[in-house]
Amino acid sequence: MERSDYLPADKLQDLNAQIDPKVKLAKEAEEILQDVADDFVENVAAFACELVRHREGSVLEAKDVQLALEKNWDMRLPGVGDSTAELKAIRKPPQAALEIHRQRMQQVRKTQTRG
Repeated sequence: MERSDYLPADKLQDLNAQIDPKVKLAKEAEEILQDVADDFVENVAAFACELVRHREGSVLEAKDVQLALEKNWDMRLPGVGDSTAELKAIRKPPQAALEIHRQRMQQVRKTQTRG
């Protein structure tokens, strides 16, 4: 059974080989990277879906994903949502709130893997 839905081990190994073929990933490091990737994708998608509901839409659009990335991670992807005037500079959330959320997600993951 694959550990990650979004970053399978073979893709992670391919990425690692592209970056530095001499460096090997320890199994624990691989699992951590997979957990981080899964958490990231799930959090972005969940928040983007909240934005869709907020604007009373029924389709998740690139602008929703872009706004979720910008608001929660101060991340702007070139070419994504650039043509929409609706995206505007927004305030970055306090780092303490993000850290609390990350810790909470780690605890949830730990309890899911034990059960």
